Amino acid sequence: MHNAILITGFNGEIGRQTLLALSKKETLIIALDINESDIKYDNVVYIKDSILNKDVMKSIFTDYNIIEVYHFAALLSQSANNNPELAREVNEEGSKLIIRSAMDHGIQHKSFVRIFFPSSIAVYGPRKLQDAKEWDIIKPQTIYGRNKLVIEQFGTQKYEESIQLGYGIDFRCLRFPGIISPYTIPSGGTTDFAPQMLHAACNNEQYTCKVDPSTLLPFLSIKSTIHAILQIMTVPHIQSKLRAFNVEEISLSPEEIAKELQKEFPKFIVDYDIDSKFQSIADTWPENLNCDEAKKEWNFINDCSKNAMFEQYLIPEIKKNYGKY
Repeated sequence: MHNAILITGFNGEIGRQTLLALSKKETLIIALDINESDIKYDNVVYIKDSILNKDVMKSIFTDYNIIEVYHFAALLSQSANNNPELAREVNEEGSKLIIRSAMDHGIQHKSFVRIFFPSSIAVYGPRKLQDAKEWDIIKPQTIYGRNKLVIEQFGTQKYEESIQLGYGIDFRCLRFPGIISPYTIPSGGTTDFAPQMLHAACNNEQYTCKVDPSTLLPFLSIKSTIHAILQIMTVPHIQSKLRAFNVEEISLSPEEIAKELQKEFPKFIVDYDIDSKFQSIADTWPENLNCDEAKKEWNFINDCSKNAMFEQYLIPEIKKNYGKY
């Protein structure tokens, strides 16, 4: 039986870049998504199906010795709010199925299956925090935030059970802020205005932002996102009982993002048509995250400036992506 890595939701924004990074390893990868892949890697077995399909999940863990799981399949915040029942089914029941399957596999093989789960600043609420720590007030106001919190707690519980047994799962989780990518234009997330503005500026398009220009939120570039995922999954042992860690690079408002982009794209125009649904969610999410625990446990580094993020990475990469060099 071949050792293998399972990645779900690999066609998503973070999933695509994680699959690219993992494809450089020699380990076989099982990639599961409800959509076909438009990129093929030699060491990847592609499966078009849902994480809710119990038979498919059983066959994956039966046919392969899964040693790591990267679980990205999910409905994002605005999509989850529009369809709460589907969000509960996918974000909670689908995630629990994967965690239980991995735990059963670890018990059967007397080993630990390492699981990465992407959580979100959506778990915070009901009021906006500054320098939010992992154990601060956690009363999410959105379906998506509640879904994420349920799995943080479920994964942590199963991890503790595994420690008692001596095998099972090693659950590892990052609470992500908004992600800014020069490669994809996401939709369905409250912080998606940031990457949408980046792509609009590069393509000489005017952008209408649905969030108040002064709203501060934490962000992470996709490059640093993938680096953080690989970092936390490479550490042999995380000593802390805490299994969900904050990560961020910088806090930004729509107004600040627009100013940074206008340095390179001076004709870029942003107007504002504030959507109460988007704004009410953004107003319950932290202005910035305290990352001390991540720094302590695996030396996470987040000394990023606007100049480093935009001028040295995002703008050169998006120009390259659109062939504008």
